[in-house]
Amino acid sequence: MDQAHNPDVLALEECNGFTQKSLEELAATWGHPYAVIVKENGYPTGLTSKYPIADIRKINENMTHGFIMAKVENYNIVVLHLNPHLYKKRRAEIAQVVKNISLQPDKKNWVIMGDFNSLSPLDKSRIKPDVQVARQQAAAQRNPKIENLVDGQQIDYQTQQTMLDAGFVDAGRRYDDLQIVQTKKSVIASDSRIDYIYISKDTEKKLISCQFIYDDFTKKYSDHRPVIMELKQ
Repeated sequence: MDQAHNPDVLALEECNGFTQKSLEELAATWGHPYAVIVKENGYPTGLTSKYPIADIRKINENMTHGFIMAKVENYNIVVLHLNPHLYKKRRAEIAQVVKNISLQPDKKNWVIMGDFNSLSPLDKSRIKPDVQVARQQAAAQRNPKIENLVDGQQIDYQTQQTMLDAGFVDAGRRYDDLQIVQTKKSVIASDSRIDYIYISKDTEKKLISCQFIYDDFTKKYSDHRPVIMELKQ
């Protein structure tokens, strides 16, 4: 953990090899006395926090990697990792996530974050479709079980559209739009991001920043770049 960022809450993907106990022990080293892992096999998601994690739900049924729903202070948190290889399965998984959220009595202060393994329609102007389609077609040729393209030809935007249709705000894109207006400069360096933080509309007014962390550590230790968001108290 980079102590310079010192987050209050940390969402983790692919906690391979971790148990509840070992995740608690590791989280304690960066000042988080609370931790939750969705399961102890496969590619589990995890959540650690400076503050008590309450009302914990671990949903693994009908999910490839599972997702966590919990309450931290006055925020409703979801940590997810959607299917990486099948667009139809991703669509079903995100529908299940959104349905679970819709059934909760508290409609405010939602933060949904993780690896969505999909592209956003809001990024269409940044994405080079020919490159993306060719890349996925090549992957499917290597492994016929991979079906990330609609009808083998088109980028699937529906997973992200489901979040937008449900009324959630893409925090990274919202912050980027503000930066473009204010400084004429984009802070989203990736044209093919698959990691997102979504927030409910009431939380949008609290948004201070949301962007990728680009440094030597993240370049070396992961093929993804962490996304960090700061909200007003």
